[in-house]
Amino acid sequence: MITTANIFAHELIGLDAKIIESTNKTLAGLVGTIIFETKNTLAMRSGNATKIIPKSAAKKIKIVTENGACFISGSSMIARPEDRISRL
Repeated sequence: MITTANIFAHELIGLDAKIIESTNKTLAGLVGTIIFETKNTLAMRSGNATKIIPKSAAKKIKIVTENGACFISGSSMIARPEDRISRL
């Protein structure tokens, strides 16, 4: 079960997300579903378009889980998904 306390130890693919703050003004307010993740980027499907978001550009991301929403910094997610677990 994904909670705000263990969000970094789980897979983000398939979760709904919204970019609240970004250094790139065109990304702020983007809403979609996370479809892919690399070390430095998130790919989000918004409507029919897929946007690649640099994690370092996303200052605040709202991720919706089944238990509510959590707000995280994109720079705190910079790592390969499998390596995030070992950092905890």
